[in-house]
Amino acid sequence: MPAPYQINQVLSTGLLRSAIFDDLIARLVAAAPPHAVVTKSIRPRRGADVFHYHRPNLERRLRADSVVTVHHDLREVEPWLDLRSFLPRYREAKVVHCLNTMQQAFLAEHGIQQVRVIPHGVDRRFLPLPDAPRRLAAGRLRLGLFSRRYARGVKGEALFEALLDHLDADRVSFLLVGEERWRDAELARAKGFAAECYERPPYRLIDALVGSIDALLILSRYEGGPASLPEALGSGVPVLATPVGMVPDFVQDGRNGLILTGDATLDGARIMALLDESDADSRYGRLADGAFHAAPAIPGWDDVMRRWLEMYSVPA
Repeated sequence: MPAPYQINQVLSTGLLRSAIFDDLIARLVAAAPPHAVVTKSIRPRRGADVFHYHRPNLERRLRADSVVTVHHDLREVEPWLDLRSFLPRYREAKVVHCLNTMQQAFLAEHGIQQVRVIPHGVDRRFLPLPDAPRRLAAGRLRLGLFSRRYARGVKGEALFEALLDHLDADRVSFLLVGEERWRDAELARAKGFAAECYERPPYRLIDALVGSIDALLILSRYEGGPASLPEALGSGVPVLATPVGMVPDFVQDGRNGLILTGDATLDGARIMALLDESDADSRYGRLADGAFHAAPAIPGWDDVMRRWLEMYSVPA
């Protein structure tokens, strides 16, 4: 009986914990065929058939049969994301796994071509396909913002605060999900908006949370994903987003969402126009119809993990 095919997930440090990495690896373990074994370690495990590095910038050199994932926005300028720490490792990798085509194009500019684009997916166990397009209740728009809040403002915290001055509190409300988002909920309430907030809800509630919003807001300055994007679009929820991460690959402006400019005045006007009662066809309704019809095309996690296994060249 042949030895199992070993897929080693290399984390490179024990000092940093990542719920995202843990979730991805757990999904891979569940998807792996019986003749493949997924292991997780800080240092590369001797004898593995393929090594998947998630923090290649912490390595001095990669093993020959290696895959690296680009989890972040390569345009982001922070000391710990210095490109000089990443590009040499990307060049050593057999395969560079990108989440979006913006990352792919960026790496191509640096001569890195051995790229596969595999985005995040939607978990159909918790988020089934929608039965019908969404419709607004009583002409009100409930916007969801699903992300942790960062003090450095990378998730668009400043844009959110500025948008509040250009939205109608009588017709717009918010659902905020993520650590520290209570701060934004307080800002919204202070300006007269209804705002509900959950910092750490269990994932089993994701269907109820996504199902309670009319559109997802993504206001980030930089993104690798985000994971909330396929969750929303896969549920038929329009996405109103700045052009970051996977957004240009999935959101078609005016069809299943809006591409925002980052200018609060312009973006606020476009969002409020979704409630324009003079538009007989309903601008929001067109977005909701587009998101509904596109939902089946959003990859599920089963498909994403199948593509991961192909990336590893796991034998049949």
